[in-house]
Amino acid sequence: MEFPIPLDARKQQILKAVVADYTETGIPVGSNALAAHTSWSSATIRNELASLVDVGYLLQPHTSAGRVPSDRGYRYYVDFLMEEEPVAAAVRRQVEPYFADLPLDMEQVMETAALALAVLTQAVSIVTGPTSLAATFKHLDLVSLDDLHALVILVLEGNLIRQQAIDLSVAADQDELSALAAALRAQLRGLTTEAIAQLSDAVVPAGSPVTVEHPLHGEVLHHVLDSMTGIDARQDTVVVHDGVRNLLRQPEFGDLDRLQQVLDLVEEERILGGVLASLAIDQGIRMMIGSENGLEQLQECSLVVTTYRAGQARRGTIGVLGPTRMRYSQLAPRVRHISERLGQALARMLG
Repeated sequence: MEFPIPLDARKQQILKAVVADYTETGIPVGSNALAAHTSWSSATIRNELASLVDVGYLLQPHTSAGRVPSDRGYRYYVDFLMEEEPVAAAVRRQVEPYFADLPLDMEQVMETAALALAVLTQAVSIVTGPTSLAATFKHLDLVSLDDLHALVILVLEGNLIRQQAIDLSVAADQDELSALAAALRAQLRGLTTEAIAQLSDAVVPAGSPVTVEHPLHGEVLHHVLDSMTGIDARQDTVVVHDGVRNLLRQPEFGDLDRLQQVLDLVEEERILGGVLASLAIDQGIRMMIGSENGLEQLQECSLVVTTYRAGQARRGTIGVLGPTRMRYSQLAPRVRHISERLGQALARMLG
């Protein structure tokens, strides 16, 4: 761990002013611009700026240019100088419609939260699914498409819905499929993937209208198991994102190659999910600035993330991705606010 180099009060104020000015304008900050807002002379400010460059907190892109914060400078700022901006009442009202009438599908709730956060922060929002929630059977319907094809509608706890058309090895009409679905509902209700895997294909509840000789019983049971196994396998990497178009408004991403690198990573769920899963976060805000995230594609980006809790044992990650030149004092409380609303919404849904 790299320990920060301490700064005296004047250097702290100048670093804070450079961060604020550069965040707002995206233009390197010179001594004259700072002198207009302080009682110090331009010469004094130039000396302090040079000292901040020497210790690595500021960078000078060109000899005659002003200064911009480095990753280390942003880190010092967020750790020691940043004052969070409370989420204003008007902003809270802006959020309310997103959470007023939520759907009953977990992934749709996550998508709604991602959209709200992207709008609120003008960055790319990222939400991962609750990692401790094992897939649990809730309901099953079988709908005949024709004699040899059926639509499987699988509903898991949390109202996670999966629909898929399957081939049938033998012809079956709607009455047979409805009876089979009823038998499987009685057999599987409340069971996790692991519990279903332990069942024998031939085990059918007593009094079921479907006998063990029915050839479709095992087929549909195995399809349910395969679907739930796939969902369990993705629990740690389910990533929902929104607001990619927000990057297009940032001058840092005027270079199309640089933008494409970031977009490729955002679309690669496993890599991004792995980065988020590796963070040691427990309700607090974590900021990974520039090179701190360890990914070459994100060297000029920052991640501002936190966890949300959906009940006692379920948690996921929510946050934003954007250029290092972000308004961290505003982002942190807004990310925290949306995380609380998402956690509350999922807790009500999951019970």
